[in-house]
Amino acid sequence: MSLDELAKQEPATVNALYRYKREIFKEAALSVREKELIAVAISCVLKCEACLDVHAQEALKKGATKEQLREAMMVALYLTGPTAMVWSPKIDELMK
Repeated sequence: MSLDELAKQEPATVNALYRYKREIFKEAALSVREKELIAVAISCVLKCEACLDVHAQEALKKGATKEQLREAMMVALYLTGPTAMVWSPKIDELMK
């Protein structure tokens, strides 16, 4: 089930999810940019292309560089092995 379909069927649940996201992704001890870079690494580990796209774009909007994206993905590579890096053409697209 897509998130869009879930939002139609369970709007309160999806709204709660987005409230939680807004709470997590606000400036605090870690900047939003740093949190987005963490999310980039986790997206690689989870092999979630949609997550990678969203969090990489948000990291860039918050001032992250392509070098920082690359380093975040290298952390994922170190912790999980090469499959964290080579699973998605999206990674190559982000590095252009």
